Amino acid sequence: MQTLQQSGYLSQNTNDQPKLFYNLFYPETNEVKATLQIIHGMQEHSGRYSEIAEYFASHGLAVLTYDHLGHGKSVNEKKDIGFFQLDQPDKKLINDAAMMNDHLISQYPDVPHFILGHSMGSFVTRCLLQKIGNQFTGAIIVGTGGSLTGLSVLNGYFSLANRIAPHQKTFFNSLFNFVNNSHFKKDENFSDTSWLSLSQANRDTFSQDELSGVPFTNNAFYTLFKIYKRATKRNWASNVPKSLPLLFVSGQNDPIGNFGKGVMQTVNNLKQDGFNNVDYKIYPDMRHEIMNEEIREEVLNGIYGWISKNI
Repeated sequence: MQTLQQSGYLSQNTNDQPKLFYNLFYPETNEVKATLQIIHGMQEHSGRYSEIAEYFASHGLAVLTYDHLGHGKSVNEKKDIGFFQLDQPDKKLINDAAMMNDHLISQYPDVPHFILGHSMGSFVTRCLLQKIGNQFTGAIIVGTGGSLTGLSVLNGYFSLANRIAPHQKTFFNSLFNFVNNSHFKKDENFSDTSWLSLSQANRDTFSQDELSGVPFTNNAFYTLFKIYKRATKRNWASNVPKSLPLLFVSGQNDPIGNFGKGVMQTVNNLKQDGFNNVDYKIYPDMRHEIMNEEIREEVLNGIYGWISKNI
């Protein structure tokens, strides 16, 4: 099935600057059977999800991707990449995701609505489900994690750093990569991006992308860890409808998911709390960017199959 694409900018208020860049992918026949909102991760942008969006659009879904504030084309100048905003940036990211969902629903009000969040986007998605989970038919949580030891310390440090020097690029960027890469130091082609993917081609593409891998500021890490804490606390899903279908997808060697342990902790907690439609798929040997590994087709087919089952 052929696909079409529209691009534009949205903002919560008419005087918001910058506005958020988005792309809408949809089947040429316009016979849409469901929508899918995709929320990308940290230090990347929605353009990296274009082929993924086209895949789902070719299967009859209308797919919306967008750049978070401080990412991709949702900046006034490139120097603003890696910085969100000073005033309640964590709430801004969640409200932006809700705004994009409203826009997608307005275009296709009479079909089921799904959401997919990857990495940082998975935590934004989990926070969004707390707020408007009843608006979705199902949610796909990709490259996520469970509770993090020392999170309160990180929150405290970056809360202070955000007040003192919010725009400063922090040493924590290097530490973040160092910790995530500690399991992969024996890789033949070891680099800062080794933890992202088993696929060398994907790692090369990421490294060569001027809009990806831009270091985070103190403000961005402050925002990330506030969202992470809200998304992974023990009762994070207490306001989410227990009948909502949830699919967790991860690579077995994804450090963000604590090599599968954090994902399974999350899945098991949900089942203990009475969620009756929770599925998961952990792919052996794969790493963080599971949808960009060499087995991409298998992963996307699995996600589409799950969506089809729940339409």
